[in-house]
Amino acid sequence: MAGNKKKKTSSKKKNATKKFNQTNSFAPASPQDIHQILAQADTFLESSNLENALQLYFYAANELRRNVQEGSTKKQQEGESNVLLLSKVLGKLAEVKVSMGDQQGAQRDFLEAVNLLNGDGPIDNGMAKAQWREARASLYLYLGQLSSSNDALEAFTRAIHDLKDCLGLLQDQVRSHAGDATIHSFLAETRSQLCGAYCSVAELYLTDLCFEPNAEHECESSLKAALELDEPTSSPDAVQAMANLRLSQNRGSEAVSLILEAYSRVKVGCEALADLVGLGVDKDMEGEIDNGDDDNAKLTAMELKGEALDAANALPGFEFRCQMAKLLLECAFVFDDDASSLDKDQHRQRKKQCVESAIQVLGSLLAENDEVIEIWFLLGCAFSSTDPKNNELAKYYLETALEMLEKLKRALKNEMQSEEIKAEISDVNQKIKDVTEKIKSIDDMKDSEMQQE
Repeated sequence: MAGNKKKKTSSKKKNATKKFNQTNSFAPASPQDIHQILAQADTFLESSNLENALQLYFYAANELRRNVQEGSTKKQQEGESNVLLLSKVLGKLAEVKVSMGDQQGAQRDFLEAVNLLNGDGPIDNGMAKAQWREARASLYLYLGQLSSSNDALEAFTRAIHDLKDCLGLLQDQVRSHAGDATIHSFLAETRSQLCGAYCSVAELYLTDLCFEPNAEHECESSLKAALELDEPTSSPDAVQAMANLRLSQNRGSEAVSLILEAYSRVKVGCEALADLVGLGVDKDMEGEIDNGDDDNAKLTAMELKGEALDAANALPGFEFRCQMAKLLLECAFVFDDDASSLDKDQHRQRKKQCVESAIQVLGSLLAENDEVIEIWFLLGCAFSSTDPKNNELAKYYLETALEMLEKLKRALKNEMQSEEIKAEISDVNQKIKDVTEKIKSIDDMKDSEMQQE
């Protein structure tokens, strides 16, 4: 089983070790002050004010370290509470550093947080013990995302071990506190985390560890474990990952069913966002393109409300949906080499479902960020695959992608010509060639149709 993975970072690396200014208006903290500072830090993080969030988390971590060091003179329960809180603050601090491009600093903070939670945690309190395990598992999951190959596998495996222990502890709590909604919510969230951890292991065996002799077996086993935890209303991670595996195994019919099931879980949110950029299911996809007075052909956004707004806010991340769109387009053609597996009408309908679903997913991505060249290219590919083909829209999206690539190439040529920049220019040149050929094939097809008429 073979594959490849290229990790990308969109954030610029900044100085993520800047210390909190001691003249800041926040006074030295009592426990209540710490929580106020953390609330303010969370607000800064949510609004992408990373520098201020970094300073406040840094300050809070130092104060909590002092409390933990003094914990030997205090009662055990308070000491454990401070340790757990410090681990969470260090985790937040690491998250900010990741966003600022400082992955090494983030790893150090995550490792410090993990080491704080070494051991079994609270002894006599089942719920507190479950929280301890879940907190440590979350840190291992982050470390796994920052690592690769066997280092990532070790981190994800440790997370799975802790989450399974956590599930067992919570199930005991449910039996003794059947009506406690908080415990049920914690249990559901832990099941979701464990499902995601199994998916992460499976992804490793599809990418970094794809040449391991047992890669296919381990990937399949991990995804089966994930699907046992999957719920119809949960995130489509496990279902989509299994669709990807089935495609790699040339089990196309199963892959189609799985990826369409994955799409059904994000359908409402994707359609709502796609509608904002003129790609909703109710739009006339065969009409002419109206560029209006806007050079970028941007459409006026409508306000999302009610169910559509909730569904849009609940959508999986950008990269996950981009992968979903690619799988949907790939699945649209799985029966081309084996048309006997379905009659022509069924084949045509399944292909139409996959292509139209891909357009909705790509429309949601375009609404979120219209500066990603790949999305414009994939939309061009999707419209060239509709039945009947919509060559006008296909060419529009492909030509936009080509313009963006040419602009990127000019910008790269103005930079210092390091080996890295030269490699990037070479990559852009190849993409320009691919898009140009795709546009030419559409033009050739149009000329052929005109001659037949």
